[in-house]
Amino acid sequence: MRFKDRLGFIRQNMKKNKSRVFMTILATAMGCAFLIVLASVGFGAQRFIVNDIMQDRTVTEISVNGKEQVEEGAPRGITAQDIEKLEQYEDVRAVSRKQIVRNDGFIEYNDHVADLGVQAVHFPSEVESGLTLDEGRMPEADNEIIIGSDMVEALHESPETGEPIPDEQLYNQDGEIKEKYAYEGSRDVIGEELHYKVQQYEDGELQEKTIALEVSGIMEEPARDWQQDKSIFISQAVLSQIEAFTGTPLGQTLAPEMTEEQVEKVKTNDQGEVFQEVKVIASTMEEVKDISAELKNDGYMIYSVTEELDQINLVFAVVKTGLVFVGIIALLIASIGIYNTMSMAVTERTQDIGVMKAIGGHPRMIRSIFLLESGYIGLIGAIVGVAAAYVISAIVNQAFPLIIQQVFGETLDRAIQLSYIPGYLALLCVLLSIGVAMLSGLKPARKATRIDVLQALRRDI
Repeated sequence: MRFKDRLGFIRQNMKKNKSRVFMTILATAMGCAFLIVLASVGFGAQRFIVNDIMQDRTVTEISVNGKEQVEEGAPRGITAQDIEKLEQYEDVRAVSRKQIVRNDGFIEYNDHVADLGVQAVHFPSEVESGLTLDEGRMPEADNEIIIGSDMVEALHESPETGEPIPDEQLYNQDGEIKEKYAYEGSRDVIGEELHYKVQQYEDGELQEKTIALEVSGIMEEPARDWQQDKSIFISQAVLSQIEAFTGTPLGQTLAPEMTEEQVEKVKTNDQGEVFQEVKVIASTMEEVKDISAELKNDGYMIYSVTEELDQINLVFAVVKTGLVFVGIIALLIASIGIYNTMSMAVTERTQDIGVMKAIGGHPRMIRSIFLLESGYIGLIGAIVGVAAAYVISAIVNQAFPLIIQQVFGETLDRAIQLSYIPGYLALLCVLLSIGVAMLSGLKPARKATRIDVLQALRRDI
């Protein structure tokens, strides 16, 4: 019997018991849809978290936080010698390094002030690392700086008394500067001059030095809407001016209550050029693991997004396996219906089986007919189940933000895809459904091959 004839025979027999076959297909479709929807939640959660992590970071970035073991008296931080060594690593595109200014000074602009963190950076390495500007250009002169996209938002009116405005008076309940103190001037500060008021105590008296800085560029906005970038990047030359005035490493402000011994300890605690934030940028993502391993072998304490992703993927692999296992149980329950349907089909077609055997039908051919029928039921159920799963997934993703808003009274600032169905999951479910269906029909198919011809033909006489 040709394959086409077998399919025709199968369809003809399935039409004789439409209701029973329909319920079997429905059960298979429900099991398949349950499996996919359940697993899609794990895939959706993983995808959302990974995208959230990757939104404002680069996968080729490795943070170097210090050295695990150093000689006595040597700094545990990353020094200029370490930077030179890191730059020699194979497949390293750039090494970004920053030094945080430890001064209590403040920024002044157009009768407004801001207490902001200032960092000294090596601008060429920042460009190689992928730093991009929204406006302006990178600094070319020593006194030129680049600022974060929200730096201007931190400016507020200079206090008339000269004393800092208390936080409870300056900020509202949302942590924003009150309107009466906020800066309302132009946000276009490219080419404008800011003044950095550096402070230091000398013999108990506060001394100040004003360093003029010109804004040459503004960095791009952070990837997340709720983030703010109020950074100020200065050159190493400006940092040297600060250190020359304060007499301390990184311009550290000396507290007036410090003893002479404490002051001397701070001033003499100069361990050379030590960087507080160092990032190694690999040429490609594939090189990150090899560079990370090499850094660890050389005694550096590191962190990279790929390590975090590996941990997240491992956790979600366990979660998805558990969800798929629960879904498979539902599919196995549906297979009971397929077994029942095929057992009934064998019983009802005993005479047909006898006729096929009488005219020379091989037992293998008879077995294949029943296996094809069970697989056919599994295929139709899987296709219906996959279609239903995609519909349910779309409804869940649309309804989830509304549920969050109604139940918790919160509005999501960006879309969350709670359910995500990758193509291979749907394909896997189809193959699994067909496989389970054929296994369910295996015993009834074997039973069909063992039917005695004479008894089968004598049955209706």
